[in-house]
Parts: sequence; C-alpha cells; structure tokens
Amino acid sequence: MNIIVTTTDCIENHRIAEYIDILRSSSFVGTELALTDLFADPTRKYRRKLDTIYDGALQEIRQKALAVGADAVVGVHTDFQEIFSKGKARFLVSVVGTAVRLERKPEKGEELTDNIVTQYRLRRSQLQVVLRRKLENESFNPDAKDWENIIRYALYDLASMLYKRYLVLASETISSVSLVEKKLFLDNFVPFLRGMDYESAAEVVYGDTETAPFVFCKVVKECNLFYPQKVASIMTSENKHTVIALLDSDKPLYTKEDLKYMISIAEYLDNLPDTGRYIEGRDGLFAKSGTLLVCERGHTSAVELGGHCTCQLEGSGAICNLNVKGITEQEVAAIEAFKTKIEILKSELG
Repeated sequence: MNIIVTTTDCIENHRIAEYIDILRSSSFVGTELALTDLFADPTRKYRRKLDTIYDGALQEIRQKALAVGADAVVGVHTDFQEIFSKGKARFLVSVVGTAVRLERKPEKGEELTDNIVTQYRLRRSQLQVVLRRKLENESFNPDAKDWENIIRYALYDLASMLYKRYLVLASETISSVSLVEKKLFLDNFVPFLRGMDYESAAEVVYGDTETAPFVFCKVVKECNLFYPQKVASIMTSENKHTVIALLDSDKPLYTKEDLKYMISIAEYLDNLPDTGRYIEGRDGLFAKSGTLLVCERGHTSAVELGGHCTCQLEGSGAICNLNVKGITEQEVAAIEAFKTKIEILKSELG
C-alpha cells in the first residue's frame, strides 16, 4: 500500500494535482495496562501499546486514502487522550489528514494517460456545474449546504463569481437579501478564499479593486494577499487612498521582485501631486497673517507647511485632517511604517 502519509502540507519534489477529501480515523481503545504498570515500567508496556494504536490508526488512514484514489495524505494530525477507569488505561485516538493526488511526471518516452475518475472528483465537477448555473442568477445566494459543499470540495473555480457577490453584500447597508443569507455568505467567503493558494486567490481579489475599495482592502488584509506588483499596477492619484490602505497588509513570503515593486510604491507615494495649496492670508478677523492651507475639500486653516487641515467636516464632528497632498496623518504614518518594512527587507534580502 504505497500511500505517503506526512504531517507537512506538501511533499518534497512532488506537486499536488488534486485535493480529494479530509480523512478521519477515530478509535476508542482499551488496554490491559493498570496504573501500577505505567509507574513500574513506563518505557516498555506503555509505549509499546501506544505504538500499536498509532500504527493501526495510520493503517486505517492509508486504507481510506486508497479507497478514494489518493496517492498521499498530507497535514496529518494525531491526537491521543488518556482515560483511566477502575485502575485501567483507555485511549481515544484521532487521526486527521487531507487525501491528495500527486502529479506524476512521465518517464522518458512515456505519454501519460489518466483513465481514473474518483467519486470525489465526479461529485466535485457536478457541484461546480450546478452552482455555477445558480450563481448566474443574481438573486441566488448559497445556503448552508451549498457552502458546506463549496468548502469541502474546494470549488475554487467559482471564486470570482462568489467574490463579486461578496463585494456587493459586504458593502451594502440596505439589502434585499435576508440577514440570515447575508451573514451566511459573509461568514463563509473569507475562510473559503483562505483555502486557495496565494497566486490564485490574488488573481481573484485583484480582479476587482473598484466595486467596493474598502471591502477589497479588508479582504487583502484578512487573507494576507498583499501583492506588490498588482498594487503597483493600480497606482493613480484617484486610487491613492486604496494603495495606502493596503500598505499594512502582508503576504506569506517576500522576494527581491516584491521589494522592487514595494520601492516603486513608496516612490509613487513620495511624489503624489498636490491636491491643495498654500496661500498667504489670515485665518479669522483678528488672527495674525501667515500661511494657510486650502485642502482639496476647499477648507482653509492655519497650519505649518506639511500640516493637516483642522476644519470640521460638514454634518459631523470629525476633523478633515487632509494635508496639501490630500492624505491624513494616519495615512502618513502608514507610509512611514511601509518604508521601515522596505528597509528591513533590503537588509534581509541583500
């Protein structure tokens, strides 16, 4: 039974072609060991029994993997619970892992053919077709069973359609969708997206940065999808607040290529055009003459060069807080923190 079982999420020199299913093995095992046995000789009888139980659980996992057409089980986690009753030890053993199929490289002169379709793969394809058709109807929202299938069967081909729906639902204050349906969607989409690999998830999310910029930034942060090259591609004066909002998001790994684009983002932010202006004048009838900031919102306030507007926004008690480039103090702080990150990466990446 040549089934690889590993606690890691990947297998060296092998690419995972398909995630098949989550496998579980649980058993409640009694032993003839008494408490006195454990204290008398803990290194023989006790450990030998544990080894036997563990080997049995792994054997069952391998058999289940074989039954679903898997080549390996990754991310295996084992849990032992000891229960002592009437002086005897019993164990609850649980093993959980993900069954996968590995991509096989052809031997020299060999042409690979794959005439095997697993039950899981067939079911996955069926669900994908059915749910895609349903999602084409804008009034349809997945119910609890749909979401269970979407996540269990990793229906990532539906991610773009689901993301567009998520952007709308997450940004709506008043919706025709029931609160139950809306909550179900909002609670399940981000965990679903986190299950995707970084590149694929980034392609989905950066495919729509304009429908709801605030929601887009929130998803990037929650899923660690900061992608310097894609952020650099949306750098315009109109998108400056979106770009700045992404600066404190993260990604799993950084490369020299990432660093190059991060430097270009910092340079872009350092050279933002002025959206306000400075004038010489007097702020109030009895104030001394000096430099006044006229921000992009048209407010006029007395500030030092580089300062931020102190006027209140109409209809609220909030302060405008924009500087001559149209960014707030919090945004300036985010830019400085981003530059610190760049300097650290420079030293780490060489």
